[in-house]
Amino acid sequence: MYIHADAPPRPGMSKSLVHDAATSAEAASTAPRPKPKRVQVSRACQRCKRLQKGCSESRPCQRCVRVGLEYECLRDPGRQARRSATAGMATTINTNSSSSSRAWSSYPHLPASLSPETAHASPLTGSLPPLLLPPPPPPPPPSPRRSLPPGIVIRYCFQRFFAKLYPTIPILTPEYADLLVAEAESHRGAEAQCLVTAVCAVVLLQVEEPDRRPFEAAGIPHSNRHFGELLFEDAMASRVHLSSSAFNPSLERTLATFFLYAGHASLFHHSQGFFFLREAATLCLVLRIRDGDLLRRKLADRLFWIILVSERSHGIRYRRPVTLQVVPSGPALEAESESGSGSGSGSGSEPDTALAGLRRLVSLFRPLDTAFFSLLNREETTVFGSRLVSSSLDAIQAAIRGALEPQHTGLLCETQLANLRVTQLWLLVILWQLRLRLGLLMEEPGIPCHLTFHYPVELGEELVGVVRAISVESIRIHGVGINEKIFDVACAMVDVLSRVPATDKRGTGRENIRYFRDLILKLPGGVSTYGALLDKHISNTLPNLLVQSGN
Repeated sequence: MYIHADAPPRPGMSKSLVHDAATSAEAASTAPRPKPKRVQVSRACQRCKRLQKGCSESRPCQRCVRVGLEYECLRDPGRQARRSATAGMATTINTNSSSSSRAWSSYPHLPASLSPETAHASPLTGSLPPLLLPPPPPPPPPSPRRSLPPGIVIRYCFQRFFAKLYPTIPILTPEYADLLVAEAESHRGAEAQCLVTAVCAVVLLQVEEPDRRPFEAAGIPHSNRHFGELLFEDAMASRVHLSSSAFNPSLERTLATFFLYAGHASLFHHSQGFFFLREAATLCLVLRIRDGDLLRRKLADRLFWIILVSERSHGIRYRRPVTLQVVPSGPALEAESESGSGSGSGSGSEPDTALAGLRRLVSLFRPLDTAFFSLLNREETTVFGSRLVSSSLDAIQAAIRGALEPQHTGLLCETQLANLRVTQLWLLVILWQLRLRLGLLMEEPGIPCHLTFHYPVELGEELVGVVRAISVESIRIHGVGINEKIFDVACAMVDVLSRVPATDKRGTGRENIRYFRDLILKLPGGVSTYGALLDKHISNTLPNLLVQSGN
């Protein structure tokens, strides 16, 4: 029974009932109204979708503006397509009333010739004529396109790549880079876009000073380190979409996988880096370049040798198995006459310089075959006689020593010499450690120096002479890997001097260890990792060295 609050009470109605009804009506009139719903954004930008964060209607959105990624909002690959589709729908559909317009907009896939009246006359719940059946929706694209870095970033990073990294890893050329950027900007350039982004990320993470901000004038306030990490995150996201598509190995995908390995190595993600390195090796084995594509064929051959060297270097440092082998049917390095054909980073002798450095690098790792890794990794099924093992290691020793004769290093630049000489002496220390484990060392008059217990001290003195003759920047450009090699040499010297102190009568060995300790702190990963590890090893093995140095 409803009673109006102002109506007079009927006869027989109690006063308490009237009072209760009036009180209820007053409470209902003063009840708080529900709060309005929060405004929701119909379409978030791609970055906010990926991060699962709230977005704003403005473009660029406020979240992207705060982190300096306006270009990613403005170059959202789906915005223009949605805008064009909306405009086309508006011109195609002609509605007579707002209600029919709203009903029609819910079926954008119906034929344009079907008017709203026809749609109401033949509702979807009934049977439509065969010609008026709506077509199935188009399949979703295999991989969402992501935006490229700004053009100024791409140009800067590729210039730095050819100036700093190309002499060591000549797997890109200016001609191919131009084709790559053009393909990355096209509709079907997902693999090229991933590769371009990965190259930019590696350059910023490995080559550039971490705290510099070279793109502030372009509206990117981040440091090289932070911006490189953001680009690497984008490259990894693009790679995830590529892996969900059909398996179709291409040079671009193989190169992108290798640069993702390099990015993980720069970020100290050693396990993830090993995963991408093995994937790059697998892609390289199944890669097929069509006949007549000489540029891609040449780059694919170079990439094979770069991955082979990287895989063997990584396998030695972390005791991993290797995949690629040097077989007669494998790719061959370009001859001297072919390397000067203008496919390098410039003109004149620059291509010869880059290819000469690659040949010397390959000659250091070519002798390290699967039999060597079986010994190094202590494979249980390996059965070798001590004499056979000794002769095999002697052959490897001679090949590594002969790889960098003066006639081979005359054309090399400083960054190439830094990488080659440090790697050569590090490999000789690895051979010495393997001989020590197998019991092939001795201290007798007249035996070769590399068979004695004090050999690492001699190698350390040689390495100090090499490093003092070149700039620290030429060493730092090679990233964390070269610091690991210097760290291994220094640790081997500490082990020898702690057990055979008579080998350092002049005191130069201890002085060289102090020099390596200071050098390691100047290289990537020195302050965060390798400096502390070396100090811990010294304090446990040769503690008086730290006392003498004043620390």
